[in-house]
Amino acid sequence: MMSLNLAKQDYLREVATKLSNAEFGAKKNIAETACKHLQISNAQLYRELETVGYKSGRKQRSDKGKTVVTQEVAELVGGMVLAATSKTGKKRMPINLALEIASDSGKAPKVSAATISRAMKQFFCHPTQLTTPSAHQQQRSLHPNHVWQCDASICVVFYLPKSGVCVMDERQFYKNKPGNIKKIEKERVVRYVITDHTSGSIYFEYVWGAESSENLTNIFLNAIQKRSLQEPLHGVPFIFYVDQGSANTSGLFRNLLERLNVEFIAHATHNSRAKGQVEQANNLIETQYESTLTFKTINSLDELNADAAKWRIMFNETKVHSRTKRTRNQVWQMIRPEQLRIAPTLELCMELVSTAPIERTVKGDLTVQHTIKGYGENFYSVKHIPNIYVGAKVDVVVNPYRAPDIDVLMHNEQGEQVIYTCEPDQYDIFGQLAESPAIGEDIQSMPDSQIDQSRKRIQKQAYGADTQAEVDKAIKKRTPAYQGQIDPNAHVTKHHVPEYLPKAGEQMTTANQRREVAPLNYIQAAKAIKGFVGDAWTAEYMSMLKTTYSDGNVPQADIQFWVDRIQSASKKPKLKVVGE
Repeated sequence: MMSLNLAKQDYLREVATKLSNAEFGAKKNIAETACKHLQISNAQLYRELETVGYKSGRKQRSDKGKTVVTQEVAELVGGMVLAATSKTGKKRMPINLALEIASDSGKAPKVSAATISRAMKQFFCHPTQLTTPSAHQQQRSLHPNHVWQCDASICVVFYLPKSGVCVMDERQFYKNKPGNIKKIEKERVVRYVITDHTSGSIYFEYVWGAESSENLTNIFLNAIQKRSLQEPLHGVPFIFYVDQGSANTSGLFRNLLERLNVEFIAHATHNSRAKGQVEQANNLIETQYESTLTFKTINSLDELNADAAKWRIMFNETKVHSRTKRTRNQVWQMIRPEQLRIAPTLELCMELVSTAPIERTVKGDLTVQHTIKGYGENFYSVKHIPNIYVGAKVDVVVNPYRAPDIDVLMHNEQGEQVIYTCEPDQYDIFGQLAESPAIGEDIQSMPDSQIDQSRKRIQKQAYGADTQAEVDKAIKKRTPAYQGQIDPNAHVTKHHVPEYLPKAGEQMTTANQRREVAPLNYIQAAKAIKGFVGDAWTAEYMSMLKTTYSDGNVPQADIQFWVDRIQSASKKPKLKVVGE
């Protein structure tokens, strides 16, 4: 998995180089090709390119973060949605309707629902929040392991083919004979040097090939581990200082430093003075140690590193530093316990390389759940974190120095990241939370979160109440919210609806409707028909009615038939005898 991530980082660096050198109008095609290759969106591509040091150069809008929506307006709209929410939690009034009512009442500006939604989240009064349940000047280092410097150099003095270490003959390997250098490219070794700024202690190793984030990661992890009792230098530094090389600034290595809480500082390109100590260490190694390789037989990289370790241990122990006037080991031993951060196991450190913060949801008892490899699943209380509330999304990651403790990553009002370390909850032999109060003892409620405070304040405003008890009483009595403050029909009455002339049509009935109407008896039917025809109703028609409906039940649907029949008969002209 790690090699896959490293390959992705290499590809991203290639894309970043192409974008940096692209002519006007060519960046779009480069980005589209990269998105298609990585199967990600354009926005995600540029976010990932930032991890390898690429900046798009686009300026932020000058009005970013500003809004015309005040806290009062946001709380009004949020409160209206909250007040209209059913007791079962169903949101009956959408935000756009609440905004329209408030706007037409003259209480809110004409903005979109998305704008008011963002403002409500900013002021902690969004309905989803309100409905959550309660719960270069010369510098100095301060002490050993405060600052480590690192640098990688290709060893121009020698290379290591299968026949053993060889000194590079300047007559064969120089700029006018690049072919010879190309032949031994894979056999050349790279020297990684790390120095502790305060004591000047040196750690270095040799690796194959060239500078890479993988090589840098392995060297750093080896340096922070305790290697032997003869070599005091170990532990995790507080600051790691390197140059701007792409391998040094890769996302994976930066991720490792972040997980170990190491501040990463990369000095500007071509500013070797910034890490002059490690540059001097390179020179010491080349002149004091590598110069002796001419007289030794070294057949492998492991033999080379083993031989280098012997010299390194001797040098740190015996050679007096010109600045401290002491040996490097003597100065490093002055480190205090609170300054020495013991590195986690190598296995956990390797896992931290690809470990990223994971989003967790705060549960109803103000805890989060997290699983750590080797420690299993645990629950962690976060009730001590400011502005935390039930349902909040937080980023958690293992604390490498105190596993299975975790770090919760938050941001304060200034946008600065704040880290809160949380210990796993402890349980008794019955599987119950040890810190929970026993039944029968006094129970202290959880402190009100910012969401709780916003909800209570908004509810008091909605019902014109001074206490929460008055709010509860108003809700129980079904008192309308914001009575006298808003016109709930303002969005209706603002429209003029004209009156329309009625259209001619035919009354439609169905079979089901006819079956459902109860029949009439003879007397009821006669009265109904006579009501339409008047004196035209005679005893003769009564006899015809009884003959037609011998069962005594006259369907109401047939009344109109008899009315039409009698009326048409009364309109027929009568014959008269001529001369009468």
